[in-house]
Amino acid sequence: MDNLEWKPALAPNFQQVGSLSQDTGLSPLVASLLIQRGMATAEDVHDFLDPSREKLHDPFLMKDMDKAVARIMKAIDRKERIMVYGDYDVDGTTSVAMVSSFLKGLQVQVVPYVPMRYGEGYGVSPKGVERAKVSGCTVLITLDCGTKDFEALDAAAKAGIDTIVCDHHLPADTLPQTHALLNPKQDECAYPFKELSGAGVAFKLLSGLVSTIGLTMSSVYDHLDLLALSIGADLVDITGENRILAHHGMRKLRKTMRPGIRAMLHVANIDRVPNTVRDISFTLGPRINAAGRVGHALKAVELLMASDDNTAYELAYELESMNQARRDLDEDMTEEALAQMAEQPAGRCCTVVCGEGWHRGVLGIVASRLVEARYRPTIVLSEENGLLMGSARSVQGVDIHEALEECRSYLEQFGGHPMAAGLQLRSDQLKEFTIAIEKSIAKQVNGRIPAPTISYHLEIDLNAMTPEVF
Repeated sequence: MDNLEWKPALAPNFQQVGSLSQDTGLSPLVASLLIQRGMATAEDVHDFLDPSREKLHDPFLMKDMDKAVARIMKAIDRKERIMVYGDYDVDGTTSVAMVSSFLKGLQVQVVPYVPMRYGEGYGVSPKGVERAKVSGCTVLITLDCGTKDFEALDAAAKAGIDTIVCDHHLPADTLPQTHALLNPKQDECAYPFKELSGAGVAFKLLSGLVSTIGLTMSSVYDHLDLLALSIGADLVDITGENRILAHHGMRKLRKTMRPGIRAMLHVANIDRVPNTVRDISFTLGPRINAAGRVGHALKAVELLMASDDNTAYELAYELESMNQARRDLDEDMTEEALAQMAEQPAGRCCTVVCGEGWHRGVLGIVASRLVEARYRPTIVLSEENGLLMGSARSVQGVDIHEALEECRSYLEQFGGHPMAAGLQLRSDQLKEFTIAIEKSIAKQVNGRIPAPTISYHLEIDLNAMTPEVF
């Protein structure tokens, strides 16, 4: 990436540094770094360096939590069957594994379900709702999806299925028909922390159930390793509750490794457990994601729920094979996409490339590769039977979700975040859409994409890099 702009953080006040260093016993260097990260008192530092689960918010602060818990309690009491439905990425599959494992521990009849990327696509699908109906499910819990799945959730309601949505994606102006919708980003939700992953919202649901049933929180904390995988792979901000959950999740991951994770690491010849949540995005994350990209993501759920080594290793070898196939597809498509991008004017604010039959499973990866090569928002589309399915990746200072919202008249559907989104449109709309998305993004940045920046805190001597700093 060319033309990197290095941006220093505001230098801390000398007196503040001295005071915090004295109060905590930490060196002035470490005190300076902590102040720059928002820590002003010894209590702040303690909460940052040793996050306490006691600081997690009450799950019932989340809008509709009372309705969701009451409906599941009713289902447990009546021995109803529940479908646990999740997206096919790491956030979705870890959520399905976590919620399914917990409910099965309560002897609930659970039907885990993850849609096929090909044939069903992202979100709650009509096929999934039909499967819930045929399976005799009267409750549908959606994880990391559902906030914008109007038609499918209408169909579920007509079939007599009560839906509980657990999601963290940005809502539309209207909300779907549900029994309860758990999403801290929806209007009128008083939940204090808005940046939970999808698995984080699922964790809150289980926390609400535990307190209502009268169980100890250890029955939910047992699944924090899965939540750490979700946080690391989904690249949510490691602040607030995410920091608490990631801290204890990583500790759980290292201390009591479940068979599926141990098998994945061994099969991939990775000789140590990921040390940080960011390590996950380069080790376990791609392998779990590979199942949803080139195979069936339910394999990843089964691996994460495996209770014995034989089953775990069998599934781990399948995922490793899928991951290698994903790499091969990634390389071939990236080469084709780069060639298309090279033919486009260098001054554009948005890159849009398209290929017939490009594998949907790696569109997002290819989009990220193109952003690295030419720093600007990028949309990669695959054409199939008159439809274009695609993934968008953005850059600092450009809200790609907002840009797609402005172009919604050209789209069949879309959803996502400011930095990443998925979309679908008709092939005959491509030209008009490309013009519209260029105009929308150009408006956001006044015609010029800002240079990529790297923020840093301090310039220090290498000799100051002691173990305390790490």
